[in-house]
Amino acid sequence: MSAESRQGVLVGIDGSPGSEAALRWAYSTAQLEHRPVIALLGWTADGLPRGVYQAAVNADYLGLTKAAEQILHHTIARVPMPDPPIELRQVVVEQDPVDALVHKAKNAAMTVIGTSGSGFAHRVLAGSVAHQLLHQHTGPVVVVRGDDSSGQQPDRRPIVVGVDGSDSSCAAVRWAADQAIAREAPLYLINAYRVYIAPFAPPTEYFVSLHQDAERLLADTVTATLDDDLDLDLHLIAVDDSASRALLLAAQDAQLLVVGTRGHGGFAELVLGSTAHQCVLHAPCPVAVLHAQQP
Repeated sequence: MSAESRQGVLVGIDGSPGSEAALRWAYSTAQLEHRPVIALLGWTADGLPRGVYQAAVNADYLGLTKAAEQILHHTIARVPMPDPPIELRQVVVEQDPVDALVHKAKNAAMTVIGTSGSGFAHRVLAGSVAHQLLHQHTGPVVVVRGDDSSGQQPDRRPIVVGVDGSDSSCAAVRWAADQAIAREAPLYLINAYRVYIAPFAPPTEYFVSLHQDAERLLADTVTATLDDDLDLDLHLIAVDDSASRALLLAAQDAQLLVVGTRGHGGFAELVLGSTAHQCVLHAPCPVAVLHAQQP
């Protein structure tokens, strides 16, 4: 099957170290899933990535076009191709980088972006751009922070997913399970509930009940979303903590953190709201954000 007929891993490139980290992660994932990688750099005369502007010899259309192509090629050259190699497509378009990314992502298995740099990867984390990418695009978006590398080959660190029983968290569980199987990694399902101690605290049985409810929710989610015969090293974890803190702590030793876009309770308004925003900005590992409806 050709690269054109398979859904690829789309990577946004702007010449920054963040986009190099995103490309490195995309290579690894594409190799595991036998997919092509599409490296995309979008540019406009009024919104150039800094590297394109600096590389342009002449500030005319031809000079800017060549500079954009040069930035893409140089970024790719700095990231070693895995062995065995994967199929790679290089795309440079004269279009707003985020608009180009959203458009191309419609036919991608997932979209991968970095968090550093002055180009679109930085803008993806800002209000209007994040709204376009995470609210309008229904496919998985993976945000790679820094140069995430465990030094392990293969990486056996766990994959962590937030669970609250919502449709989007169920989609996150299914996607995370596929990733865990492909990577032969443990899968940690985490439900966070928050116990607030008041001056007149409820009896101990109340706290026990909350913990049991969380464990029951995790078990029900597994039953509803995952097949019994999946070869998974599965761990169900109920923890008394805020959702963002519980996930960020679990992510310290994880290779990937997965969250849904909208949830209940502590996971409400995840799209650049409290929990997802904190995870995307502060998790030490890549963060995948998923919608309830998958194409």
